[in-house]
Amino acid sequence: MIVQGGKTLYGFTLGVITLHTHFPRIVGDVGNARTWNFPVLYKVLEGLNPRAIIGKEKNCVEEVLNAARELEAAGVKVITTSCGFLAVLQEELARAVGVPVVTSSLLLVPLVHRICGMKPVGILTANSQALSQSHLLPVGAVEAFVEIVGLENTNFGRVLLNDEWCIDFEEARTEVVDAAKKLVEKRSDLGCIVLECTNLPPFAADVQRVTNLPVFDLTDLVNMVCFAVEKGGTFPWKGATME
Repeated sequence: MIVQGGKTLYGFTLGVITLHTHFPRIVGDVGNARTWNFPVLYKVLEGLNPRAIIGKEKNCVEEVLNAARELEAAGVKVITTSCGFLAVLQEELARAVGVPVVTSSLLLVPLVHRICGMKPVGILTANSQALSQSHLLPVGAVEAFVEIVGLENTNFGRVLLNDEWCIDFEEARTEVVDAAKKLVEKRSDLGCIVLECTNLPPFAADVQRVTNLPVFDLTDLVNMVCFAVEKGGTFPWKGATME
């Protein structure tokens, strides 16, 4: 058997385009490699932090596209990002490379709306003031069936938006839980909740516990896509027999 080479490193399933940040990334966060059960390769967008990109995503198209192309050339099978606001670039990124691209958990919104009885979808975001139709429309979400609550006025939101080096994890948990409660108070007929921010998945279980609703985040979607491209490969239980 002849094995083809040509690269320096091999075996990556997931490539992550990540902003250049310094705040802590807890296990469950897209930016923590221990979040994933398969090999991951990161590409940092040097100089682009949350304040530099949120609301100005279209100004960063070439940097993001080049990062995606580099990850594809390195051999990744799926590409995602560390900022849900990059949903505005979903179409450009998907067309630029030959592997599946998952820019944001917002891609889940139209799907879970249908899965959960056509009920409204609650969205928890780091910055509700910046999350707009320009982020929802490219992924097929309609403003009429979403309710949005942001964390921009919390310690959690401040740490992320200002790229601070420390965070009080328990305080952040309380703030996220309070935001989830506010979400269901605003819209009692919600069918589920989507966590837009890629730093929120570590608190997904807390949100589910206090709302008693299905909670979806980017790691759920990325795992699904990675399973789809690795059947019989990285995930040994795939293709298992009854023997």
